[in-house]
Amino acid sequence: MAGNNAHSGDEPRNPHVQHEPGDVNALALTKFGLAMAALIVIFLFALWGMFEYLKNREAEAGLPLSPSAMVNAQKQPPEPRLQRHAAQDMRDWRAAEDKALHQYGWIDPDKGIVQIPVERAMDLIAQRGLPAAPAGKTK
Repeated sequence: MAGNNAHSGDEPRNPHVQHEPGDVNALALTKFGLAMAALIVIFLFALWGMFEYLKNREAEAGLPLSPSAMVNAQKQPPEPRLQRHAAQDMRDWRAAEDKALHQYGWIDPDKGIVQIPVERAMDLIAQRGLPAAPAGKTK
């Protein structure tokens, strides 16, 4: 076949194309990785020491807080504030909604408007149908 790249023997077909004679130097790569890990650990301890030094230095100085921190220290931030227990608030809200959807109750006793459960309302509409709109009133 003319397009076949296979060749017989050990001779390369193109003498100008070569491959790398060796693999990656694993020893040098391991040394580099260990040196980087050691430097990271050294820098972490150096930063920890620096923060401890600065923390102790500020505590020894005994400077008062800034005036802006001392004014209205107990004042709440403006609304809307973050919820402390968002998941519990959501469960409480859903429980209140479910209770409202599944119970009877008065909305306006003077006008005779009551609240009924959703399932009961759907049953009543299925039995009686929706009231017809008066002729001439369209939106």
